[in-house]
Amino acid sequence: MASPLDSGLDSEAECFMRKTWGNLEMPGGHRYNDAQPTAKLQRRQAHTSFRPPSRPGQTVIPPHRRPPRARLMPATSTGVAEPDMRIHRHLAYRPDIDGLRAVAILAVIVFHAYPRSLPGGFAGVDVFFVISGYLIGGIIFRNLDADSFGFADFYARRARRIFPALITVLLGGLGFGWFALLADEYRDLGKHVAAGAGFVSNLVLWRESGYFDTAADFKPLLHLWSLGIEEQFYLVYPVLMALLWRLRANPAYSLLTLAVLSFGGNLYLVHRDAVSAFFLPFTRFWELLGGSILAYVHFRRAAAKPTTDTRHQLQAAGGLLLIAAAVLVLDEDKDFPGAWALLPTLGALLLIGAGPDTWINRRLLASRPLVFIGVISYPLYLWHWLLLSFGLILRSGEPLHHRAALLAAAAFLLAWLTFRYVERPLRFGASGLQRLKLASLGLMLTATAGLGLTVFLADGLPERAALAEVRLKIDRDLPRLATEGYRDNGVARALFQGEFKPGDDFFQLGDLPRDQPLTVVIGDSHGNMLYQGLATAVARPETVINLGRGSCLPFVGLDTVKKNGKSAGCQPFVGNVIDFIARTPEITTVVIAAFYKQYLDGGMTLRSTRGGGAESAAGLFRVGLSDTLQRLAEADKYVILSLDNPDMDRTVMTACYSLLRPLLPKSPETGCQMPRADHERDQTLARALLEDAAARFPGKVRVFDPAAVLCDARYCYAHHDDDLIYQFDGNHLTVKGAVLVAGRLLAHPHGVRTFAHAP
Repeated sequence: MASPLDSGLDSEAECFMRKTWGNLEMPGGHRYNDAQPTAKLQRRQAHTSFRPPSRPGQTVIPPHRRPPRARLMPATSTGVAEPDMRIHRHLAYRPDIDGLRAVAILAVIVFHAYPRSLPGGFAGVDVFFVISGYLIGGIIFRNLDADSFGFADFYARRARRIFPALITVLLGGLGFGWFALLADEYRDLGKHVAAGAGFVSNLVLWRESGYFDTAADFKPLLHLWSLGIEEQFYLVYPVLMALLWRLRANPAYSLLTLAVLSFGGNLYLVHRDAVSAFFLPFTRFWELLGGSILAYVHFRRAAAKPTTDTRHQLQAAGGLLLIAAAVLVLDEDKDFPGAWALLPTLGALLLIGAGPDTWINRRLLASRPLVFIGVISYPLYLWHWLLLSFGLILRSGEPLHHRAALLAAAAFLLAWLTFRYVERPLRFGASGLQRLKLASLGLMLTATAGLGLTVFLADGLPERAALAEVRLKIDRDLPRLATEGYRDNGVARALFQGEFKPGDDFFQLGDLPRDQPLTVVIGDSHGNMLYQGLATAVARPETVINLGRGSCLPFVGLDTVKKNGKSAGCQPFVGNVIDFIARTPEITTVVIAAFYKQYLDGGMTLRSTRGGGAESAAGLFRVGLSDTLQRLAEADKYVILSLDNPDMDRTVMTACYSLLRPLLPKSPETGCQMPRADHERDQTLARALLEDAAARFPGKVRVFDPAAVLCDARYCYAHHDDDLIYQFDGNHLTVKGAVLVAGRLLAHPHGVRTFAHAP
């Protein structure tokens, strides 16, 4: 997330903390070199330094209304403000902004702990983006105006602010993960530690998945995506501002243009690739730029103006209402960020722009409890999701309930301890030690990144002593088959004429072998899953190809509508695939496999692409399957209709995964199974439809049942020997599970003739 306290207002915040909670001297009695004077002393200094206007007609502003740390004269005709000789590098501290940070971090914590209670709490991150843009923008403008801006100083301050807590949390996560995580989980954690230390978490997560997918709960460092966005902004923004300042160009036009382009890119991409719109920096920069534009507006003001009039009061109220609407109305089904991100962004801009003197800003946001939370909000953000995610991992995804509140409380404690005993000693103290501290922090962060990378490259260190007593093993990752060479791939050219995009659920190992029989697997993700097993089990994997796409039933004339109302894009994909199979003589066998239950029970909606009146899911299924089999039979293809594997209940998978956890008591192994009768009941409709269709094509279509190897007479099992053969979602098999099913398919009485090339 945007670093909640990365404002550069270190001394002023510490002053407020001293005034509110007592002396915050450094260990050894050192005080901060740039400590802010008390409010009474500020007023006294303001009166003694007050000067009359330098030009006739200039408005005289009473001293108590002036910003105590940055007094600027009106803009000249050149468009650049003339600095007061006593200008300071920092903005005047505004406790209401720390209070706004508190509102944002509390929204994020409630969302992560109890998502249904505050479905849009994730919008708190957007509030942080605005705050960071405003504060950093203001500091840079004033330093540039005073000719005191330096890149080395800017990035040194950012490092002292960001590194200490980040290093602590990353090492804490690696330490706990050593004892708590399985090898594949620890491997992924190592990758995310390295990405977090390199401030590229958003780019790594962008390549992996979506923010709201199920796997997100099992990524303890998921939240570092926003820290990556902010640090990437800091790489570009100061350079741009320094260049514009040197050219004496008005930054407002450039900032506004960039913000509009960024927002436009966000609107364009959110409906086409929501994951990219969420994680890519350019589609999020407009929020930070909005804060920076507001900072420039304030910078150009000749002097601070009273903000207690009705307009400002209404502005503050409107801003708070927009933020409240965002956290209450938004949810994971909305296209976010998109236009919805305007709610928290405009809300934050209105609140900050209203000034510190409105009732909401002065009485509510600047209250002591909120300011305290705001001051520790950066380490609080870092700790809270790490703890909650580890809790979800240890409970195998089961709801945390009251444990979430306990973990949130622990995050508050760790945040305060990190602030008190890690951040302050490393950020402040004798100036002579600052370079040494900075160098040490840089080395520590580099070492942390190296440690994470080592864990990743070592596959999660499966030989760890913590895993010695694990009773079951698991290999959950499907092989990642490269698609980079798709443009030179004969299958891709035939199907898509160059339109195939990397990242589609399309796997093909090279061009089609010639002069030998080939088998094609078609289906949704369950078909892709079975393909992994077949390609592993056969002697010549190049003779088995996969032409499947996730969420697509492989029947002609049917499209799939997801829960969010969007099409899965199954047509013309499936039609192209069936046509390609029919006209390719080398393909002799077609295996059809899918998660039939989700299409027949309404998990996904089937829609005919041929028009006509509304039909039941079973009716559409029957027609689509019949038309597909007819097309394949006319092309003299042999078809195997694979029934689906048992769909394990979440409680079954929780029991299974508890067998893997080194830190949890082992559950009875009998919990890692389901009654076969339950599976047969789930399969009743799909079995009837598939067997009825096969009966109309005798000798050409056969039905295969994976339950023959996954179940006995009484139970279906999620483990086999010492291997867990199901992924945690309970319906996808692991690679070992898919190989087990593929082995039985190869030995099928009607499969022997099909897979003559099998061992």
